[in-house]
Amino acid sequence: MSEQSTCRLLPYARQLVRLAVCDVLEQEGCLDFVRDESGGAILADVTVYGNPGRFSIAVRDGPAGTELSVTIVQPRPGLSPEGRSRAENYLADRVAQLMENELRLEPLARSG
Repeated sequence: MSEQSTCRLLPYARQLVRLAVCDVLEQEGCLDFVRDESGGAILADVTVYGNPGRFSIAVRDGPAGTELSVTIVQPRPGLSPEGRSRAENYLADRVAQLMENELRLEPLARSG
């Protein structure tokens, strides 16, 4: 079975995205995630939509921002490909939303 990942390109510094990943994992109740020594990705056991699984979450510098890649490497047995994709998208979207909420741009001042 080939692994497919969900990817997001985020306009934030890599270190801030890594912090956001850790925050999201903690919010999801995962306090024992580890860094994969071979590739630097974070490995975490997370339950998404009632389905437990092990995820690999990689944060890398990209050509136009920071690349966030989420892969479910050990899904719950019997989880459909669509369910795997939904779980990966859920975690990637949570990180992106946290970044957007934490780093809002200041509103433009109105002249007049």
